[in-house]
Amino acid sequence: MKDKIILFVKSERIPMTQYSQGLPGHPCTGAYRATSIVPCYKQRDQEAIDLLEKTGVIYECVDLSMCDAPTQRKARMAGLNETPMLIFQGRAIKGLESIKRVLQKDKAEA
Repeated sequence: MKDKIILFVKSERIPMTQYSQGLPGHPCTGAYRATSIVPCYKQRDQEAIDLLEKTGVIYECVDLSMCDAPTQRKARMAGLNETPMLIFQGRAIKGLESIKRVLQKDKAEA
């Protein structure tokens, strides 16, 4: 049985805002409101996602930014202090360049 491949990443949430006109004669009621929130992965994390998609590897993507605080603390205590981080064949591979090397090596062996 193949080990489960997990990619840990972090994202930023970017609010899309729009100005709403307030009540006539009441300038303090107008405000900028978030109309939607767009998730955006950090560049190196997006590159890791693209790399895995390109190689056709089936993986699970875990966005640590969307996890609750206790889960984030557990991840840091377990050594997950850098993203992207890939759990591949029972090993933790940190950083985009390391992930590239491991995937190239695995492809060459296959």
